[in-house]
Amino acid sequence: MYPYFDTKEEEDRYYQSQEKACNLQIKRVKNDRFERGMGCQGDVQKVPQSAKEVLETREATDWIVDQFIPRGRLTLLAGASGSGKSSLLYGLAEAVSNGSDFMGQLATKRGKVCFIQSDESPENAADKLKVMGALAAFHLITNWTSFNEDRLTALQEQQQYDLIVLDSLTTLLGAGRPDGPSMNDAEFGFDLYPLNKWASRNRVAVVMSAHLRKQSKDSTTNAITIDSIFGAGSQVWAASDVWGIWRLDKQQPDQSIQMRLQCLKGRTCAESTAWNVEGSEEDYSFFLKGSANEADMTPKQRSQFADQALKLMEGSDRLWKVEDIQRELGCAERHAYRVLKGLYVEDKITRQTLGSTGGRPKYAYAEKTFCTSPTHPRAA
Repeated sequence: MYPYFDTKEEEDRYYQSQEKACNLQIKRVKNDRFERGMGCQGDVQKVPQSAKEVLETREATDWIVDQFIPRGRLTLLAGASGSGKSSLLYGLAEAVSNGSDFMGQLATKRGKVCFIQSDESPENAADKLKVMGALAAFHLITNWTSFNEDRLTALQEQQQYDLIVLDSLTTLLGAGRPDGPSMNDAEFGFDLYPLNKWASRNRVAVVMSAHLRKQSKDSTTNAITIDSIFGAGSQVWAASDVWGIWRLDKQQPDQSIQMRLQCLKGRTCAESTAWNVEGSEEDYSFFLKGSANEADMTPKQRSQFADQALKLMEGSDRLWKVEDIQRELGCAERHAYRVLKGLYVEDKITRQTLGSTGGRPKYAYAEKTFCTSPTHPRAA
């Protein structure tokens, strides 16, 4: 358990000695205690929580941008130089600032946005925003040369942002500086682990751009994977979700730039999610054309199916299985499953385990006001 002290000086002396002895980094959190790594003897210095307690304090998945950017998590967007990462992120900041659909398809929740730009000069950023026709309702910071969690915390406490965009990981974490870390060192991405926790603790969506490794001369495709991202793997695994954006290998003459936006690693997004996107060189805008896999749902379809499923459950006083939703919506079974799973983690519906004689558990779903007691006549 945490130690307690009679005076602030006594508390400071204790942690200074611990830091010196164990070479730990100590960071103050909101409850005025310390969130710490392993001690000298391997002690966690934190009272363990039961899984039940964790679930009781869990926040429902809250999409700042539907199916793309969740609140309370760190999301990485990786792409090659010139792929349009910064322009895409400017468009993201603009859409959330005014509550408009992102890329014409993804619903947003209007909120306060801060864009921390360390890859472009103020003049370059201003030129790009002018071409985009941005109203610049979001805050833009261009004088940060490195990442500092304490500085970010002070900014968040003052402004209470819903979305913070950091461009880019490479610059803000110090790669390229004479005294900076090597991106190939595992330690390079270690700052992102506490940043992901910081996002969760402050219930703010954090998006950070990342660069790619230089392509091999033998490469025959622009498509990217997790291994394409420049630097050590620690930065990838520290983030909750990782998306990649790239230009398709085959472009149609005299048409907009054909691109792919895909979830490469997902704790919130589905890793099979891949969207076809059109980019414009005229105004740096992006438009989501549809799913890269014709058998998958488009974001609009998923949203419509979710609304229809909620309407079916509302006041029905019954449980709904995946096959029931599939039949009523006239969609594929995997689509019905994904819609129900999404509504469940968003805490919009409830779930009950059905009786089974063995094998994989089967579930049924209902509106949150439905009585799930085994004695309920419709819960059997």
